[in-house]
Amino acid sequence: MKMHPCIICGNKKLERVISLGFHPLADTFLKKEQLLLQHKSYPLNCLLCRKCGHVQNEYFVSAEERYVENEYSYTSSNSPVAMQHWKEYCENASRFVNLGKSQHVIEFGSNDGYLLKRFLTKGVSVTGIEPSPLLAAISKKQGVYTIQGFLDKSTLSSAVKKNGKAKLIAGNNVFNHLSETQEAVMLIRNALHDDGYFVFEVPYLKDLVLQHAFDTIYHEHISYFSVKSADYLLKKHGLYIARIEHNDYQGGSLRVYSCKDKSKYNKNAVAQYVKQEEEAKLFSMETYSRFMAKITEDKWDVLSQLLSLKKEGKRIAAIGAATKGNTLLNFYRLDSGIIDFVTDVSPYKIGKYMPGSFIPIVHDNLLSSGSIDAALILPWNIGKMLVQKIKKIHPNLKFIVPGEKGLI
Repeated sequence: MKMHPCIICGNKKLERVISLGFHPLADTFLKKEQLLLQHKSYPLNCLLCRKCGHVQNEYFVSAEERYVENEYSYTSSNSPVAMQHWKEYCENASRFVNLGKSQHVIEFGSNDGYLLKRFLTKGVSVTGIEPSPLLAAISKKQGVYTIQGFLDKSTLSSAVKKNGKAKLIAGNNVFNHLSETQEAVMLIRNALHDDGYFVFEVPYLKDLVLQHAFDTIYHEHISYFSVKSADYLLKKHGLYIARIEHNDYQGGSLRVYSCKDKSKYNKNAVAQYVKQEEEAKLFSMETYSRFMAKITEDKWDVLSQLLSLKKEGKRIAAIGAATKGNTLLNFYRLDSGIIDFVTDVSPYKIGKYMPGSFIPIVHDNLLSSGSIDAALILPWNIGKMLVQKIKKIHPNLKFIVPGEKGLI
């Protein structure tokens, strides 16, 4: 763990813009036998590079610790919303890159293999590169050829040796997890067919800032991309943005298509996005001062509501054991003394505990028992939708949604 210069342009004069305190790894859900072990926490701060517009974590935790030493719990197919999103991704990407039969698709950070399994139906060869032993094993059981390891020269060489250079290399919600971004882009370019595309999807910095989505920040996420910083990185290593898509997934994401062919560079689209980023003052220190003030105000508002309920003897649950929920719980300094349990449906999380707060995770079905009085919505960006859904199960339940004033 150490401070780094800008991983996009190498600038050493970065400015701290976000400070969230000390946090454990957000995606390290704990088994019961781990509760009495020593637990590590690291400073969770973000730095802004004025030169290229990139925002990155101030301190990096090693990839081995993030994905191998601890059991990684996030799965690509964790909800109907996620499955529909990756189905749409497969169709749109296949169409845009003109994917044909017998061509090769590589995905790094391939997770449980859900997306690559969709690509298999197109008659192509697929290779997954996945560092988590658990998820690599799940992927292989799905019939997806998977190399267990990180994106590096060895894993990409193995993928190319088996199935040839790739028509499409995908990195979804994982390109922002890499610390050696420049080396990664060079390796990806070398593994692409001459008419191939590198397509990555990441949380969009502009959405994070404008929606005050501080819970998108955690140690697994090293980078928070703008189009300005993505364009800088890709062009530096001979890849050119051909298409940009903006979607609502996970509170707002960018999907960037890039290729070797400079004639396909979509200068107008890039310029339009960068102009919007500059108009939003995304690269201004003042913007982040307002950001910190707003999320701190929301924090005190939520804590006030929770403490009032506890004084009345109410039982409180939290909804959704998402990774981002751990950033919220630990920034708010909540634990099992305030939140009785967190509900979820993932079999990889039920029976475990939230890192840092040590709140137990139980099945969503417990909400229907009527044993709780109020619920804190952790995925607050879809809070209103979840409230409507849960009220059908528990009509008298009161809800607290960060960013909303008062109980719902």
